[in-house]
Amino acid sequence: MFQVYHSNSLLVLKDLLTELIRRDPISDPFVAEQILVQSPGMAQWLKLELADKSGIAASIDFPLPASFLWKHFSEVLPDVPERSAYNKEAMSWKLMAVLPAMLKQPVFSALQQYLADDDDRFRLYQLCNKIADIYDQYLVYRPDWIEDWEQGGDIAAARHPWQPVLWRELKSYTEDLQQSHWHRANMFSAFVDGLKNPSAAEKLPRRLFVFGISALPQNYVHALQALGKRIDVHLMVMNPCRYYWGDILDQSQIARLNRRWFSKPDLDFSDYAEGNPLLASMGKLGRDYLYQLQDNALDEIDAYADPERGSLLSAIQQDILDLENPTRLPEQIDNSHGKHRLDREDRSIELHSCHSALREIEVLHDQLLDMFEKNPLLKPRDVIVMMPDVAAYAPYIEAVFANAPAERYIPYSISDRSNRQENPLLLSFEKILKLNSSRFTVSDVLELLEVPAVMRRVGLDEKSFQKLRFWVDQVNIRWGMDSEQRSIWELPLFEQNSWRFGIKRMLVGYALGEGSEYWQGVAPYTEIEGLESELLGKLAGFIDLLDETRLHFTQDHEFSTWIEVINQILENYFTADEQDEISLNTIRKTLQGLQEQLKDANYSQALSPSVIAHYLIDGINQQRSSQRFMVGSVNFCTLMPMRSIPFSVVCLLGMNDGTYPRSIPPVGFDLMTDYPRRGDRSRRDDDRYLFMEALLSAQEKLYISYIGRSIRDNNEKIPSVLVSELLDYAEQGYVLEGDEELSCSNSGEKLRAHIKTQHPLVAFSPEYFKSAGDYFSFASEWLPAAQAESRAAEVFLTEDLTSEALPELELKQLISFLRDPCRSFFNNRLKVYFGNSEIEAQDEEPFSLDNLSSYLLKQRYLQSALQDRDLERLDKAILAEGRLPLARAGELNLNKLRHDSLELAEKLKPLSEGTPQRIEINLSIGEVKLQGWLDSCYPDHLLRYRPAQVNARDRLSTWVEHLALCASNQACRNTVYRGLSGKVFYKAVPAEKATELLADLIRFYQQGQTAPQAFDAGSAHKYFEQQAKDPDKVMSALENQFYGSAYSNGLQDNPYLRRAFSDFEPFVTQFIPLAERIYEPLLSCVEEGKDD
Repeated sequence: MFQVYHSNSLLVLKDLLTELIRRDPISDPFVAEQILVQSPGMAQWLKLELADKSGIAASIDFPLPASFLWKHFSEVLPDVPERSAYNKEAMSWKLMAVLPAMLKQPVFSALQQYLADDDDRFRLYQLCNKIADIYDQYLVYRPDWIEDWEQGGDIAAARHPWQPVLWRELKSYTEDLQQSHWHRANMFSAFVDGLKNPSAAEKLPRRLFVFGISALPQNYVHALQALGKRIDVHLMVMNPCRYYWGDILDQSQIARLNRRWFSKPDLDFSDYAEGNPLLASMGKLGRDYLYQLQDNALDEIDAYADPERGSLLSAIQQDILDLENPTRLPEQIDNSHGKHRLDREDRSIELHSCHSALREIEVLHDQLLDMFEKNPLLKPRDVIVMMPDVAAYAPYIEAVFANAPAERYIPYSISDRSNRQENPLLLSFEKILKLNSSRFTVSDVLELLEVPAVMRRVGLDEKSFQKLRFWVDQVNIRWGMDSEQRSIWELPLFEQNSWRFGIKRMLVGYALGEGSEYWQGVAPYTEIEGLESELLGKLAGFIDLLDETRLHFTQDHEFSTWIEVINQILENYFTADEQDEISLNTIRKTLQGLQEQLKDANYSQALSPSVIAHYLIDGINQQRSSQRFMVGSVNFCTLMPMRSIPFSVVCLLGMNDGTYPRSIPPVGFDLMTDYPRRGDRSRRDDDRYLFMEALLSAQEKLYISYIGRSIRDNNEKIPSVLVSELLDYAEQGYVLEGDEELSCSNSGEKLRAHIKTQHPLVAFSPEYFKSAGDYFSFASEWLPAAQAESRAAEVFLTEDLTSEALPELELKQLISFLRDPCRSFFNNRLKVYFGNSEIEAQDEEPFSLDNLSSYLLKQRYLQSALQDRDLERLDKAILAEGRLPLARAGELNLNKLRHDSLELAEKLKPLSEGTPQRIEINLSIGEVKLQGWLDSCYPDHLLRYRPAQVNARDRLSTWVEHLALCASNQACRNTVYRGLSGKVFYKAVPAEKATELLADLIRFYQQGQTAPQAFDAGSAHKYFEQQAKDPDKVMSALENQFYGSAYSNGLQDNPYLRRAFSDFEPFVTQFIPLAERIYEPLLSCVEEGKDD
């Protein structure tokens, strides 16, 4: 018996299945029920449902259709192997063996041209994979072509006549290997004939259920029908419509027919009913399958369930079930009485427009919390969240759902990620396989070294790894193993900034010790000492291992050699824990699978590194973690066939225009696109049907979100065409209660606005925290940020901290405070540091010098020049450090640095005549003892200099030293500060006055330890400068200093000052009195000088 059951509900089909099993159980407990399903997720759901219904679900097998049929082919037909000799993988390697010898034939000229210059045979590998995939499709969907080709014909191959020739050669090669001639094109008819033998029934199961499969190829249906003559076959089909809809077309298809045949007289396409527009547009996959079933004249039972009509979602499901079209243009368009009325509280279909994928997840989290709060019976297991590619959303899901506090935590699981996306070991293995094409950037190498299994193998912990990262940055490693490895990029040979360059600097520096500057072309890095040599050795050993592995991937090897190479990689790079061992077994299993395929194909030629790498990476990526689907949490998964399991809430994310439905361009030589037939698979048609299945499987709510606004410019973006069709359908056929008097278009717009919510750009938008409105948020941590714009600037301290006793104060400590009072307060009093200790990896050799690097190099030149040291040796040392751009650009930079520094050194010579003295400062100022030392005190002045432009902070620092000098009653009473292009002369200040000014600065220091101070030397200088130019523009100038501009930093770029003074008004109120108190005395005692 072959019985077909139609239903629009999997729950009804499940109940039918359960009842059939209950009424006629299999008496033998060792014989398993056979239930064909299309996915493991469906099998798991069905197993749980059967157990819930019957109390137990045991002795049940859930094979996939292809594996089930192949198993029974082998039981009915003679000499059927366990694995087909014409499986896709076997055909790929066989084609690689036979195709090169055939390229000289004229019919293969196109392929010969494509494979020209294919030195590593990677193009051949890719091409054979594509051809094998196409042949695999022909075996299922075009068996008549295969039969014709094997008999010497060339049906359908006029555009690509090489395909029948190559197939015959493939078949001949397989026969020469004495492998089975059976394949899916020739065994279906033989299987049907074999079933006529009465003895065949002895090897078949007692009965077979085929549950909820969306579509089957025609041959599969014929085979199942033939089985039905020997055993009971129950085909349970999810059919969204109770009426026959195998011939309906949507408006676009009808329009195409009219355009194509408009010249044909008396031809009317009105007989092609549209039926329900959504069913017509999205249901092609099911429509073709239904047509095939009807074509076979089968016994059918209908078991449809009417949805409870009360919401927009259930109404649309009912429309599809009854093949109704509520969107037909009504007679009256000036009102909406012809539309179906909806409750204004109806939220059964929701559309959420966001600015990014992260915002989609944040919004979803809040919306789910709201659903759970409003419906206590709704559980996380009742919700499924699907998207076109779960891997693209996985980081955001982890960031939002994993980090939610306990009171807002929602249990969740992520399915369908490849193993490499979940385990860093597999991702690192992929990087190792690609070493031959790697640039060995600092980022890539350190990311590989940071993988836990690799760190364990090398013998590193987090602390030692961070130290290595610091060393790598300091010795200026950027990319490349060495000059030889860089040659593959067709670049000039250069060692600078490579790993060998950096390792050599560290090794030489450790050997020579501190004080060495240049040795035999190497600039030693001398910061490594003592037991740190062991850590340096680990880094050097790891780099040697990478280079050794890279060399293995520069040449072809036989597969036996590749096995040794891969096993060495697993041994040398990884020390696995329990989870990592699973990943290593995945690699070994993939390698073993390749070995079996090569053996089956008798392929013994050497494999290139690119081929072996691509196969292993692809094989690992194809293994997904879908076993976690449906474990009692909110399920996040990729939209794929048979995810139409009933859920209370179905969420579709990433429904963006151009993203979904997904579109895979057909292979150029796929003959099925030239001669299409009903039932041919199309990714785009599959996705349309998946969307409709999701719509039908939602029991209470369909939640859709998409990126509807640009995160850059806020421009509107349209959703997926499927979402647009659903919205159009809703607004044309339905009206909110109370809007019946509005015109059809106006009521439609109102309904669209009711369904769609446009969310703000950020989660802390004030809109989410208003008492009235459509927006809400459960994330209370965003409330302070949301209120920031509407409230007054928060006062950092409501009252000053208690002052601490200050018996002594170092002169340099006072100077440091004046240079940045806010930082001093946070660092010294609060022990808070905002500095970013994270080292940002630099993956390119330097092309220019930043200001700090330029300053430090000038300082080295200046000191060397003043001390009459060998400048040529310094030139070589600096060039050998890898700080400068390469070649001529580096030399030009070096010449400029040297010129500026030597020019300043010449200007300093007249100021540094005589023997400098070192003067001790030991002043008692009130209750504070000010102590320190002043270097470079010449007979008539204190000399200060810097190879930079004169700035306000340097002026103020030198002013403090000048006051200390004057207060000490030294013979030397004047001070000179020299910069690259200017000098400042500080006039002598009477000792009493200097002491008084120092006392005020010390009081300011003490004040600055109890509260942050609104003072900045640069802004103070700007304040007085602008006062002299145009007093009316002082505030404007200060505001520019505070906020900065697109071309210059402001005080708000200082994290310490920004934390204490977030707004200009509180800052400037305190700043002006402090500027006049601290900086103005300086201006009255200095003379500025410019160079000629």
